[in-house]
Amino acid sequence: MDNPDDDHLTRSMTELGDPEALFRISRGRFLAKLTLGILLLAYGVVANYFWWVHGPGGFGHLELLLLIVVPLSGGALLIHMYRQRGLFVLIYPTGLLRLRRGEVDSFPWREVDHVRVNVQRADEAEVSRGEDGELLACWLPADVPTFQLWKAGLTISRDDGVTVHFGPALTDYGLLAEEVQRRTFHAIWPLVWANFLAGRSISFGDIEASRAGVRYANKFLPWADVKELSVAQGKLSIKQGGKWLPWVLVDVNGIPNPHVLFALAIEARRTTVSHPEMEPKSRRRG
Repeated sequence: MDNPDDDHLTRSMTELGDPEALFRISRGRFLAKLTLGILLLAYGVVANYFWWVHGPGGFGHLELLLLIVVPLSGGALLIHMYRQRGLFVLIYPTGLLRLRRGEVDSFPWREVDHVRVNVQRADEAEVSRGEDGELLACWLPADVPTFQLWKAGLTISRDDGVTVHFGPALTDYGLLAEEVQRRTFHAIWPLVWANFLAGRSISFGDIEASRAGVRYANKFLPWADVKELSVAQGKLSIKQGGKWLPWVLVDVNGIPNPHVLFALAIEARRTTVSHPEMEPKSRRRG
């Protein structure tokens, strides 16, 4: 019997044409993750039974990990795979199409308000430039965890508030995350850069960036003092030159359009170096 989800995909491709990229939950990966989740849950039941009924029954940090955290990870994995079943993601030049068990959602690139990427580690952003040095794309490399799938993910929100989430259970999830960041960057960046050059502040959640520098809460850091932006253990770190501790440390998943923020930091620091007049007057010599 044909899979009705595959039939739905075929009809969509017949109407819209072949996509530039197609992502789906592969049957092999789905079964592997499903089996892993069941085994972790089964381990939790057996381990807890022998520990509390036939064992010493003590409880500490190690017991918390082995008896509670590990089986809960299996349960979370099963829930995640259940929510992702029957999912297809089609990439077209004009936007993204999400198919899931008869439901269809479209996200034209021009209507995407923001993207959130749950990245565990990124020493720097990847960039693509044209022959004249113009910044064409910027993206954060996405991780693919072995079974803690909730530690990675990609969220896309349209300007009308409609939101969709994609997890690393999809085949080639890293490529999907890159494609979404590249294409939304192309749509979002021109206005962001124009506002930046016009002296307006650009908001990235609790972080604001302007020609003068970056602001967080009551703190302000000029671009000339920004050493680097990076991500470690899911935290976005903005480091100040000459300082050991990060100037700010926040969850990267809470930052809308982090790929645009990284690009803005790269271009702002380059522009500040080549055009010192962009620095605040209090920092200029003479």
